[in-house]
Amino acid sequence: MKWKTGAALMVLVLLIALIPATVSAIREVGLPSFTPKPASHQIILQIDNNMAIQDEEVITLADGQGTAITPYIDPNGNALVPIRPLVEGLGGQLIFEHETFKMTVGDKTIMLKQDDSSVQGVNDQEYTLPVKPTRNGASFYVPARAITEALGGKIIDYPTAEGGYIICVMGDLDDSKKEKLKTAAQEKLGYSVEQYLSDSLIVRDSSKSVLMNGNMVQLSGNIKAKKQEDGMYFPAEALGEVTNGTITYDKGALHKDGKKLNVTISTQEDVPYCKLSDLASALGKSYSEPAEGMAAMTAYPLDGHTRQMEAVAAAASGLPSLSNIPKADAYIALTFDDGPTGGSKGLTARLLNSLKEHNAHATFFMCGYRIKDFHTHMDRYLAEGHELGNHTMNHPMKLLTKKSSDFVHKEVDENSDLIESYTGQKPTVMRPVGGAYDDNVQQAMKESGLPIINWSLDTLDWKNRDADIIYDKIVSNAQDGDIVLMHDLRESTLEGATRAMATLEKRGFAFVTVSELAAIKGVSLEPGVVYTDFRDSTVAELKGESGSSKAA
Repeated sequence: MKWKTGAALMVLVLLIALIPATVSAIREVGLPSFTPKPASHQIILQIDNNMAIQDEEVITLADGQGTAITPYIDPNGNALVPIRPLVEGLGGQLIFEHETFKMTVGDKTIMLKQDDSSVQGVNDQEYTLPVKPTRNGASFYVPARAITEALGGKIIDYPTAEGGYIICVMGDLDDSKKEKLKTAAQEKLGYSVEQYLSDSLIVRDSSKSVLMNGNMVQLSGNIKAKKQEDGMYFPAEALGEVTNGTITYDKGALHKDGKKLNVTISTQEDVPYCKLSDLASALGKSYSEPAEGMAAMTAYPLDGHTRQMEAVAAAASGLPSLSNIPKADAYIALTFDDGPTGGSKGLTARLLNSLKEHNAHATFFMCGYRIKDFHTHMDRYLAEGHELGNHTMNHPMKLLTKKSSDFVHKEVDENSDLIESYTGQKPTVMRPVGGAYDDNVQQAMKESGLPIINWSLDTLDWKNRDADIIYDKIVSNAQDGDIVLMHDLRESTLEGATRAMATLEKRGFAFVTVSELAAIKGVSLEPGVVYTDFRDSTVAELKGESGSSKAA
């Protein structure tokens, strides 16, 4: 047995001798992969985007029913995010029971009641959120900063002008890591819609209007963008108009700041055109086609970022274009004041359904105070071809007349900003309460860039709350070029308008937005000018002299 004891001693000596080499190897190559890593998680969200980055992986945000959920900024400036993706993105667990949210990250647990803003479990003290949990659809939203910090995490959020990113981290967040995460967000999530629109040229086939840096510009003359098989073409001479002279056309070539651009000019029907994708390349910008018949030249790459592409397409759909207008014997503009009404399945949403069934476009003159309550369907307006209209923030019953310019601007401009926050585009037209205006109102709207739209056919639906009366007023009086006044407030209007569309369709009518109606009749809407209809006699007057149109 002595030889066995000796062999064991030799093995032991050999193992002891190998220890220094093993330690040295560990120092050089690191510990094996099964060694526990420190807890460090991160999630990058973006305002108005249902894509996010969780621990370097791109994910899609959706509720339990598969509906997209997106972070947003409330009217008080709070960045609200869906609670479950936030907590789980930070490496935590969320349990909802007895109307209480229980959030656990590591050994830290906090509690939040559904209808309360007080958080329990933060440093054994009461911690108050700036806003209580907000239900939107099937999901609850919470202020990103307050919850992240309550859980012991770190956060940096960027305004929409800088991407709208909300970077939440459980672990270190130094300057170098901030920049790395922001770069990842730009590449994987894209830039904010505001950034895309702020430095862009967006055009629509057969439209005399364009979006230049987010603002609608109407082209002079009778020239417009044209879609060809190989891309979108833009009238070269019009570039000077939309760029304030930065890009000019001279002697068959385009110039920027006095230098010739390497862009081929082709003449079509005696009009010189440039291919928009070639112009984008010459300017070092990106070219994309967000939807059929639309093209965008942007400072940042847009392709591949679905949510932003949809928003840009929605903005472009507000450009009046004759390419998607059905051939008809007569055209009228249906307009609806004072809404919206109801949530995602409410009256306005059902009115949108009815308009869609009849291939009808309408103009909605919305009130800001109602948008704050009923905004769940706001993304449908532009996407379904309707026009955004401004009907003041608070619907002052004492009207806008004989008021200061500051009062008028506050009522209108704040509402325009609110509408843009939900739709991605400011309204293109406005209607004063009661249709009342004076020189001061016209001047203020000229400064705000909004034409004033009144009406030629009043259904009096606010007074005649009877579907039969509303139906009869429309079908008995509608003429080519009319602007019809209604309100999306009551069932009687929905029923009467729906029946009227069916009857007028059989008579050869089509239903378009106010701006589309103006484009069909060859009228360029001007800010501050009042329009009541586009009947032939009125159009002749408008083309013969400047000023307000008169109701027939």
